[in-house]
Amino acid sequence: MSWIKVLTTSDYKVTPWKNGGGVTQDVLLLPEGATQEDFDIRLSLAPIVAEGPFSSFPGVDRHITLLTRERLSLVFGSETRELNRLEPLYFDSVQQPRSLLPDGAVRVFNVMTRRGRWNAQVMPASGATEPLLAAPDGGLLVLHAVSGTWQVGHALGSVVVRPGETLVSSEEATLRASCEPAGEAVVAFLAPTGPR
Repeated sequence: MSWIKVLTTSDYKVTPWKNGGGVTQDVLLLPEGATQEDFDIRLSLAPIVAEGPFSSFPGVDRHITLLTRERLSLVFGSETRELNRLEPLYFDSVQQPRSLLPDGAVRVFNVMTRRGRWNAQVMPASGATEPLLAAPDGGLLVLHAVSGTWQVGHALGSVVVRPGETLVSSEEATLRASCEPAGEAVVAFLAPTGPR
């Protein structure tokens, strides 16, 4: 049975960072009842207000997307990677890059998946392109609205996703997402890769 739901800020759960360096809004943890230690899928929103190291999550792949216009760089040993707004950066979460905040606090959207169980593809979307979206076979589709009010049409009608809200769907049929041309979103396709 496929399903579509829109998670709002009242559904998000505020949790401290594993390393105590800040707080995160957990948008979704799967499977049901999972914690920061044993999740297979974790979607989260995090303000980064002070420079410092990330928490380590061995065995977890992370896609981090910068949502704000202030700059963010991550330092991996001797390499510094500057994030472009709305362009996801992938890294192995066992690493603990250090954040640099040249313009002050930023906000990011994280898609984290347990390696060997799930795989994620994360990309930006814009209202100008009216993206067609579908969940992978046995997987999930995620659309996090960054700006603009998104309308996502499906077989039984449509749902509205407002800025800061997150649509999660297991619907494998194609969904049409529409928004004003300046509307922005982060889209993730989550596919199972092993036993769950």
